[in-house]
Amino acid sequence: MSIYQELKKLQKDPDKSGYVTFYFYRKISIFLSIIFIKLKIHQNLITILSMLSDFLVIYVMSLQHWILAGILVNLGAILDRCDGEVARYYKLEEKQGKREKTKDIKYGAYLDVVLGIIGFSLIMFFAGYFMGSWQIGVFVMFGFFMVLISSLASTVEFPDKKKIARKFEEGLLGKIKGRIGFTSGLQRVLISLIIIFSSLWALFAFGILCYAFFILRFWVYRKH
Repeated sequence: MSIYQELKKLQKDPDKSGYVTFYFYRKISIFLSIIFIKLKIHQNLITILSMLSDFLVIYVMSLQHWILAGILVNLGAILDRCDGEVARYYKLEEKQGKREKTKDIKYGAYLDVVLGIIGFSLIMFFAGYFMGSWQIGVFVMFGFFMVLISSLASTVEFPDKKKIARKFEEGLLGKIKGRIGFTSGLQRVLISLIIIFSSLWALFAFGILCYAFFILRFWVYRKH
């Protein structure tokens, strides 16, 4: 079986990764993942490249090249999918005896989350800063942190949070395939468009959306 076919089998379905990630980012990431695998690049290095790409976005914004910066926002998301795909492929090779076992899988996942948060949150702040309002940058970044904190807390207190969210979505839209929530993929796409159009008000609206989602999560979990 080819690397492409193996990666397709290992990719997460829409119910776990969301529509934007599954139907957009993973359609691109799989080809980059094949290159990384053939070059035997470690998944943690890909994670670091993902954060560096976010820093590149900040630098490009400082030059006022908004369209290029907006496009590059998606590079970080694509690389973020690549590290997971490559890690799962290497894990499969370990099970098949084609690769020596490693002990840093959990650390890699930890690194992925932490560096991803750092890079993406800084993009939000500097987007506001370079558009002319560091205050809005702080406002949006804090809203993003509130979404992350509430997500972390719900994971600890509500182990079945995915089922709760799924039930809420079905109550609004009926039974559909895939996640439609305020996923990381959707967040990246929205920020990408905001930067491309260099719209400070759109960035502020994104911040409002973060706070609204943060409050909505409290309301959804109130009876659980």
